[in-house]
Amino acid sequence: MHEFLKFVKRLDWTLLLAILAISILSLMIIASATHANNGQYSFVIKQSVFLLVGLCAAGVLTYFDFHLLDKYAKIIYVVNLVLLVVVKFAGTSALGAQRWIQIGPFTLQPSEFAKLFMIICLARLLSQHPEGFHTWKSLLPVIALMGPPFVLVLIQPDLGTSLVFAAITFGMLYVSGFSMKIVKQIMAVFVVSLPAIWFFLLHDYQKMRIRVLFDPNVDPYGSGYHVIQSKIAIGSGGFFGKGLFAGTQSQLNFLPENHTDFIFSVVGEELGFVGAMFLLFLFFIVLYRTLLIARNTTDRFGSLMAVGIMSMWLFQVLINAGMTLGIMPVTGIPFPFMSYGGSALVMNFMCVGLLMNIFMRRQKLLFE
Repeated sequence: MHEFLKFVKRLDWTLLLAILAISILSLMIIASATHANNGQYSFVIKQSVFLLVGLCAAGVLTYFDFHLLDKYAKIIYVVNLVLLVVVKFAGTSALGAQRWIQIGPFTLQPSEFAKLFMIICLARLLSQHPEGFHTWKSLLPVIALMGPPFVLVLIQPDLGTSLVFAAITFGMLYVSGFSMKIVKQIMAVFVVSLPAIWFFLLHDYQKMRIRVLFDPNVDPYGSGYHVIQSKIAIGSGGFFGKGLFAGTQSQLNFLPENHTDFIFSVVGEELGFVGAMFLLFLFFIVLYRTLLIARNTTDRFGSLMAVGIMSMWLFQVLINAGMTLGIMPVTGIPFPFMSYGGSALVMNFMCVGLLMNIFMRRQKLLFE
């Protein structure tokens, strides 16, 4: 009992309480967003079960030494690729994308877990190169590592998760000594390649989403419908919101995907500007504590994993909130700990457990 209390006392309670507050708020908003569809609360019950599973997974990852992940990174990478290949050839489809594996009554989305798996594998690779990455040749191992899962996710198609991979890679490379000269060269190549990307790589629906970013009315009853209804919902919420279960856009089903991709719109409508800012403030605490964990450990592998997790969460929050406001393209990227979805929630709590593990084993400042 004494050891358990000692263990609990060593947790980063600021980070944990902020995440639990976001998760509880999520259950409230999911209940409000979905109850009108069937008069029941099946979605919030399922999400509550996912939350309990996530907490258990976080507890397991908190307990054992995270250095075991370094030891088994190669196996994790192979498992990750196998799952993504299985999705390609035996996965289930929905809304024009093949992203899920049906396991009895449960639906698994491997691309969500791939985010954490790639953070672990990339952290192992980068920790072995303390000299940094200043040439294209030095980047070849990183490209070889991240390329296969990136392509397997992109062809599902899941452009949003592929962009999350890119954000994770850039964030972790940046703290590893990434040459800004290479960044400028990458940006130059990207700009030059835009015509080819537009005409040969993007699907028609992806092109329409980009057009909608500049003018939602170009397709008001198709791709632009989500953005138009989202902006109406957030704008109608005003400063204090309409109150839980009282948002007309969400309750009357004008707002599509109101419990997943556009859950931030429900927050804006029902809790108003104050509620939206409170949610973003909670996430600021989460990101700040994650940054401190990354800085306050002498272990390079642990620090890099924390940076990868922070990069993932920051990118997803910016894109998800931005697309509900019409300032980012609609990409289907969920809001961490808020959007409905079992795979994403469990994966995010696995990240929490990993952060707790790193926090409890910190020694002294890594960056001074």
